[in-house]
Formats: sequence, structure tokens, C-alpha cells
Amino acid sequence: MRAPLRWIAAGVGVFVALVVAPFGCDGPGNSGKSAPDPDLVKSVPWLNGVLPALDGNGDAVVPMTAEYPPIAFGLPDPGSQRTDCSALAGLEFSKGWFDDFEPDDPTDAGRTGVARGWASYDDLSQYAFHTPGDATWYPGVAGTFDAAWGLPAVKMPGPKCDTKPNDWALHFRGGQFRKWGGGISHAFTDPDGWYRSSDRDGPCRPQDDFCPPPLAADAKVDTAGLPTKAANGDLYKQPHDFFDVSAYDGIAFWARRGPEGFDRALVILTDKFTSSRLARENQKYCRRVRECHTRCLSGSPCAPDDPTSATPIYRCFDPKQGLPKIAIDSQLDQMYPRCGASACTSPQTYLDQDFDNKACRPYTYGADGESGEFCWNPGDPPPAGRDDRCQDGWESSVPLTLDWQFFALPFSMFEQVGFGKRAPYMDLKSLDTLAFGAVMGWSDVYFDNVTLYRRK
Repeated sequence: MRAPLRWIAAGVGVFVALVVAPFGCDGPGNSGKSAPDPDLVKSVPWLNGVLPALDGNGDAVVPMTAEYPPIAFGLPDPGSQRTDCSALAGLEFSKGWFDDFEPDDPTDAGRTGVARGWASYDDLSQYAFHTPGDATWYPGVAGTFDAAWGLPAVKMPGPKCDTKPNDWALHFRGGQFRKWGGGISHAFTDPDGWYRSSDRDGPCRPQDDFCPPPLAADAKVDTAGLPTKAANGDLYKQPHDFFDVSAYDGIAFWARRGPEGFDRALVILTDKFTSSRLARENQKYCRRVRECHTRCLSGSPCAPDDPTSATPIYRCFDPKQGLPKIAIDSQLDQMYPRCGASACTSPQTYLDQDFDNKACRPYTYGADGESGEFCWNPGDPPPAGRDDRCQDGWESSVPLTLDWQFFALPFSMFEQVGFGKRAPYMDLKSLDTLAFGAVMGWSDVYFDNVTLYRRK
């Protein structure tokens, strides 16, 4: 099952370790057990199925800035050799949403480019990695950008078709994915409040012509037909805002790949019919499903974070070493995942009323043989099957080369894949999320100047 949309150069020594022996054999006589290269664990502390390395003080080792370990044979990236700007002729782009990943103050050399509201993910293949992590996780990046959260960009020459600076790009590298892949995703309105003060309320800036109109105080449904309150009558715990892109023709962006990354990128959009995010606490157009894991992929114990607490959180860590203090919830959950009795809980910063505190229980679908652990209690309807499930978003794909290429994908080029509920049409008045996905194998791809476009 493809994962729901949610939610770093090394030296010669690391290269040799990754290429010749990405996993070392433990003990004399080759026990058959494998472990990833220690330098890789330090570069990517959230390596799948591995606990982070600890320093002499018992703190988790986290790189100061985002690192991108080599993949495959570690070939050097020659960079883009040419840029063809001819495809931009006759197009105009959104002035309100244009992700160029440049620093908020390009004149300040101490500022860092950031992809505001973007997140990375992967399929949890054992020993696979994805980078970068959230910008807030890296100590050396703190205070160098103006965003609540997002992915750090990399400083590198981007495609230039005018006089504006273009010195930063969004880089995703990872693998080796052996299930369905990984990628980066962006809910258009994240972080909450960046283009209007509150969820579906208040005016937008004049340039934000993708902003649905404010709702009347007594409105029962919004402009997409979604209920304005949760099924129990309470206010939603999380925002349900979206873009109305009906004034535009499609999605535009620049992309290129590294020398050993897969040569295509998936481009995925979700709307009111397909979005798990918009279905939270109402599930009007599709049903949500949440996978969970009672056991730890790392093989570590599933232990309470505070044995003295009446309501501890169970996480994957070694109680003998202790649980390092990590202030950022998302970083803690990534490095020390929730498990056991806490597998279906979420942090206070992101409550999920549909699944929080449900039991993590196994379930097997009869028709296609899919099985796993899901959040559902005895007496609940079973986890949503393919014909009812959210997240079968609208998908297209683009070819990638070593050179920067410009893509303008009309919405008419997108179609569902077939692993979720079939939607009657793509609703351009309720576009929710954009993702760039990678399939199985290695991924090494760069993106820049992501926006909406229309023909003049």
C-alpha cells in the first residue's frame, strides 16, 4: 500500500563503507547479523530500523546541518550544464504561492533557504534513509529562517531565466526503498495561518487568488461541501483549509536528478475526494486508515518514556541507555517512534481525534491479501478497504535528467492510480496537497520554483 501523504556530502571513508560494505557483520566468524555504517547513522539519526547514535553525555547525535549521504556507487554530481527557458513563454505564475526556497532575506549571508511547510517521508524499508529532516531539527540551522517548520533547502545554482537570485533548491535523497518509495509533500496551507490568519476565515492578500472566500459565521458546510465542524459537533482539532485553483491551468516547477537517482518523479495532488487531511473528523468523501506498529523495527524494546507516570508514552528505545531529551515532538517521534500501547497516539501539537488512543491491531483484507496493523478498536468498523480509502490522489509523472528542466503540468494530465476510492472528478476548488514521489530504489532529485501557472 502506498503511504498516505502526511505526514547530507560525505567523505571517501563513508563512500567506501556504503558501497563496499553498507552493512558490517557483527562478531568473529560472521554471525550473519548486519548493521548499517555508523557514519550513516550519525548523518541520518532517523535511519529506518536503527536507534540513533549517542554521544558521551547520552544525547542523540544529530548533524548540525542537513547531510546527504552517498547512494548506490557514490558517483559525483556534475550539476546542471544547461537551462532552457523557452518553455516559460506565454505563461504567468501565482504571485501568492511561489516556492523558490530562497532565504527570507537574500542579502543576509547568515540566512538559510527553507521549504516552508514541506515534509519528507518514506516506506520504512529496513536501513533505508530519507533526507533532509525538518529544518527545526538541525541545531546549526536554528534561527536562520523565518518559518514554523519545513525542509531546509541546499545552496546550489538553480535555473535562472531572469535577474532574480536563484541560489537555493529543495533536495530529496534517499533509499534504498524496497516497498513503494518515498518523497516530499506539502499541504498548500501549511504552516497554518501563513496566508490568512485562521482556518477558512478572514480575507486573503490581494495576490492570493487561490483563496476560497470566507465563510459566514453560521455556515454548516464550506465551499467544498465539507462540514465546518467535526462529526461530534465540536470544532476541528486541525485546520481544514485548501486552495481554490480553478483560475489556474496546472502545476509548474523545475526539476533535475543526481547521477544515480531514479529517472522519473511522481507528481501527486489531493483534493476533497482523495485527501485524508480534509477527511479528518468527518470522513465525508472517503474513509481514513492509519497504519501502526506495536513492535519496533529496530528490534529495541518498546518501553515507557517515564515509568513513574500514570500515562507514559511507549517508544522504541533501550531503557538501559535511557531516552535522550528531545524538545521537538516531531523529531522525537521520528527518532524514537511510538509503539505498543502508544502506537495510535499523537503529540499534543497534532491531535488526531479519528485514531488517537485506539488500539493498534492486526487486520487482513480478504480481497487483495493486504495485511498489517491498523488503529481500530473492537466494535469499530474494520479499517477502510481500497474502495473506500482516502489518499488515492491524482498522479502524473515527469522524466528527469542531470540538467534543470521546466515542467508545466495541466491538471488534465493527472489521474488516480486505483488503490483508493474512485473520485468523480478532480475538484479544483479544494486542492489540498502536492507531493513529489519516488518509487522503489534510490532517489536523488532537486526541485525549484514550484507554483501554479496559467496561459496568458
